[in-house]
Amino acid sequence: MNLVRYCVALICLSFLTGSSGPLAAQGESAQREEEEARVPLESFDDEITVTARKREESLQEVPVAVTVVSGDVLEESAAVDLSDLQPRVPNLTIYPSRAQSNTATAFLRGVGQIDASWGADPGVGIYLDDVYLARPQAALLELFDVERVEVLRGPQGTLYGKNTIGGTIKYITRAITDDFSGSIGSTIGEFGTLDFRASASGALIPGRLRARVAVASLNRDGYGDNLLTGGEVSNEDTQAFRLALDWVAAADVNVQLRLDRTDDDSAEQGLTRLESNFLCPFLNTVCDPLGPFTVESGLEPLNRAESEGYSLIVDWAVNDRWSLKSITAYRDSEREGNIDFDTSPSPITDIFSQSFEEQTTQELRFVYDGGGPFAGVVGLFYLDGTAGGRSDNNSFNLFFTTIQGFTDTDSIALFGDGTYEISPRLSLNVGLRVTEEEKRVVNNNAVFTDATFTTLAAQIGDFDESQSFSSVAPRLGLQYDFSEDFMGYLTLSRGFRSGGFNIRASNAENPRDTVQPFDDEVLTMAEVGFKALLADRSLRLNVAAFYGDYDDIQVSSFTSFDSDGDGVDDLVSASFVNAGEATLSGLEIEYDWISRSVDWLGISGNLSFLDGSSDGFLDENNDGFVDSQVLTNSPDFSGLIELRFDFPAFGGLITGSAGYAYRDDSVLTNEGGPDPRDPSRPLEPLVQPSFGLINAHIGWLAGDGTWQFTLHGRNLGDEEYLLTGYNLPAIGIINGLLGPPRTIAATVSYNF
Repeated sequence: MNLVRYCVALICLSFLTGSSGPLAAQGESAQREEEEARVPLESFDDEITVTARKREESLQEVPVAVTVVSGDVLEESAAVDLSDLQPRVPNLTIYPSRAQSNTATAFLRGVGQIDASWGADPGVGIYLDDVYLARPQAALLELFDVERVEVLRGPQGTLYGKNTIGGTIKYITRAITDDFSGSIGSTIGEFGTLDFRASASGALIPGRLRARVAVASLNRDGYGDNLLTGGEVSNEDTQAFRLALDWVAAADVNVQLRLDRTDDDSAEQGLTRLESNFLCPFLNTVCDPLGPFTVESGLEPLNRAESEGYSLIVDWAVNDRWSLKSITAYRDSEREGNIDFDTSPSPITDIFSQSFEEQTTQELRFVYDGGGPFAGVVGLFYLDGTAGGRSDNNSFNLFFTTIQGFTDTDSIALFGDGTYEISPRLSLNVGLRVTEEEKRVVNNNAVFTDATFTTLAAQIGDFDESQSFSSVAPRLGLQYDFSEDFMGYLTLSRGFRSGGFNIRASNAENPRDTVQPFDDEVLTMAEVGFKALLADRSLRLNVAAFYGDYDDIQVSSFTSFDSDGDGVDDLVSASFVNAGEATLSGLEIEYDWISRSVDWLGISGNLSFLDGSSDGFLDENNDGFVDSQVLTNSPDFSGLIELRFDFPAFGGLITGSAGYAYRDDSVLTNEGGPDPRDPSRPLEPLVQPSFGLINAHIGWLAGDGTWQFTLHGRNLGDEEYLLTGYNLPAIGIINGLLGPPRTIAATVSYNF
């Protein structure tokens, strides 16, 4: 990308043309920043600041289940994108979708959405510097030049932005600096890994205008190969760029302009065949299971995604008590790619897909903090978004169907949240969100005569429908400070996700879903927790327990059906329904301990327990089998234990960690109904058995804070595990997307 190359050159030129004097001062400044950013292993006196409630507060004082992961930790662990947060956040599941590597599938506390189609909303909201990303496409953000990531668990919406039923992931980029500073770094490693990251920041007009630019080039060979074509699968080829400008328009007015762009030309995901496909012998080929990340796809490799965004943020300090923040943003993305469901030379299920999204959002947020007993925020949020595309599906070179259309979403909400100190120790928190959404879907699903998809045979889904959804979502909480280092809280909240339409509906296959919308879903959750600094402030312990009623759960699943009336299910249709209700309960423990006797040693991690009990399943045809799994990506137990060390050596600082992340059995897919191979038995979903991952790193930081070297290893046990997959035995497709294998790499960076 020419723009990225230009910015890289600009950063390098700025670095090389600096004089030795300023560079020395900048090195000392970088060292001070590094020391200030690091939580010292001898105490927890330094607070971790979060903005979860739209004002700067200590993590230990916020009555919200929130996890903060700093940019330094992400860099040292060689994190690539948001999926690397999974072991560090209790009850979080996040991974790339089955189709494209930059599309996010995210679940928190059992709430999320597998289907990335334009007919449904995500269950977990992702924000980039206060801008809501309405679609999961291009939302699995690359981690570079990041200050921190905040993950709020449970229903959100009374404080900002879009209503999110499961929780929120807030990606916060590094702040612009007054003094000229920056960094350049490169990573090399296994599978041909060659990454480059750089950033520069400083004043263009001292006291008036500042800027920050950051670029990343992420490159890696594929984890596997296409045996038929010799090409790679599951490789990485991503170029990303960000620019931020900060203008002090007046003493009390600050204006920020931000833009970003990402070009992703990575190869298609390597779906691993888990069982032989019984149809292949009838098509003069053999489709036995292959090795991990290995395919025999006859489709031409095609996988391209582009995304960009612009935002204008105005901060106005109206007076000593009130401030106003306006966030105006526009984002769009588009992608195209081939998806070979069966991963074989035969066209059992081959798809060419094109899709696009665009969104305009406006948020006005009034924050009150007068230093007295009351502080709070009230705001208005508006979203106008369109998402759509076309997918051409070739089944056996006999059936040629197309899904084509778009969904328009108009959403407006009024929200407010405030905290009142009843006494020096007791505080009351009250919040409310009122949301109105309207969705319009236009679909032109059709059957064509051949694989050129040019001659229409039949129109099987032709509709233009609209539906309105509304919600009143309250929040009520109490917080009690037992001491300076120990607080407890109780919260009752409600989350809402609007309904929509099944974009894959067909008059022939599934008449009941053709124009009928699925309903919105609601989660009502109670949470009790405490946050404490114990053992002479050497142990940070944050605990949250929750219980929730989850109603009208939205589920997308594939169902086999009899296309020719011979009594045998021979094709697959996709449905989107409200599949049932569930009760969610669990316990989350986050800990961070610093040894007093060995001052360079620390242990941190988390423990998560989740019980998702289904209270009622959909069984429309009364065959006694569940039509669809209600809860997925919800392991009963997961946890992380990480040993950290940090001590001076060789004129600098040695840092390192070794961690073990464990996940219990997890249901990965939504399939239900009878098993077409044996109709007397239910179709069981794909399940990933329990497994554990070992990650480690060791590094050295120069005493002046300039040079830094890090060696890091991920999945050191080379564990083979599934992230997701397809389970369509009616057409012999049972395959899965594997997590990354063992990778070892080294990073060298220079801070100036």
